[in-house]
Amino acid sequence: MKTTATLAAFTGLLSAASAQYFGLTAARSASPIHYQTLTASGQSIWLNKDTSAYCPENIEKTGACPSGDYTTFAGGESTLGMGVVVPGGQEVYIEPETGAVKYTIAHSVAKPEGSIVTGWSTEAGNGFGILSNEAGGFLACPCEEEEDSWKVFVALEGLEFDSECLGFSALSSNATAAGAWQYN
Repeated sequence: MKTTATLAAFTGLLSAASAQYFGLTAARSASPIHYQTLTASGQSIWLNKDTSAYCPENIEKTGACPSGDYTTFAGGESTLGMGVVVPGGQEVYIEPETGAVKYTIAHSVAKPEGSIVTGWSTEAGNGFGILSNEAGGFLACPCEEEEDSWKVFVALEGLEFDSECLGFSALSSNATAAGAWQYN
């Protein structure tokens, strides 16, 4: 049992070491979301909200925890994950009923039935890249419960969004490492 747990942790660290990490920034000129960083909190992706991360005490004592102060992503070639080092990672998906961009909790692949997990792509730009999903464009919608924060959605066909929601491009920039052990 101990060997299996050690092997799983080692495999997770190896895959994290080989991942290409990147951060994301919203681009929508002359808007309140222009150049806002995409962040992870409460299993959802946000603009203008602090990143929420966790690292177990035993890992923190070794100094192996990333800061958890910022959000990174990994992948972008069909699938997308959070830029974490927790064994098993955290998968990014689009919730089918709302279009919300969300991520799984650590150590779980549980997500709503019909969730969209593929269709992600990145293309090179001038000094940055652009992340997209074939299911639709990105939207940021103001959140009444979180003053000045915007929740990130993909405009899925057949869904209606509030007129206050703003479409945006997700600009990617390289990151040198994972942003957190895991995101909350």
